[in-house]
Amino acid sequence: MLIFKKEKHARHLVLEHMRNVRECVTESRNVLEEYLAGDVEATLRKAAEVSRLESVADDLLREIRTVLLDGAFLPHIRSDLYRLVEAADNIAGEAETIAQFLVCQSPEIPAEFHNELMEVFHQSLNCFFELRKAMKAFFKPKGSFKDIHEHFSQVCELESAVDILQSDLTKKVFTSSMELSKKSHLQRLIRRIGNIADLSEDTADELEFAAMKSVV
Repeated sequence: MLIFKKEKHARHLVLEHMRNVRECVTESRNVLEEYLAGDVEATLRKAAEVSRLESVADDLLREIRTVLLDGAFLPHIRSDLYRLVEAADNIAGEAETIAQFLVCQSPEIPAEFHNELMEVFHQSLNCFFELRKAMKAFFKPKGSFKDIHEHFSQVCELESAVDILQSDLTKKVFTSSMELSKKSHLQRLIRRIGNIADLSEDTADELEFAAMKSVV
């Protein structure tokens, strides 16, 4: 019975971790929104909240590692589960990097690119949300591999859509009248925002690999 209590606790921690990552990524999007609106105080405040949430996610990851080392789940799947949660934690790390990029490097973002940049972030968020649904399907009791695979497919489709949006916006930036150095600076921000979708797909790959062994 003890092993089931450990597994229940591990499931709870993983889902709490995913909720925290969701808040972290969403708040990072809010940082960009405030930055584009020119509200410096709100930008700094929300960026600090992103850093706090990322730190909480790291703490949860360490706690999950401890629970797994203490015997939650069968030995053959423990390392896969840890890699899965670690991959999800990287998304929170990227969200913090985006927020710090904005407050520390202050990239120039002409108004003509505001809507498209927010759309790249919006679709990257949608990609992450599908990943979160897949994670919830995996960690709920008697999880359905069919549900996991459907959400995995959506993650892949959304990641491809983000790639297209990212590429189109980058082309517009580099054909604009901005100075080359400022174009390159903005392109780095676009790429980092797109990384949210890339990392979501990477995590989905880890999830499907773990699901091949066992729906926990």
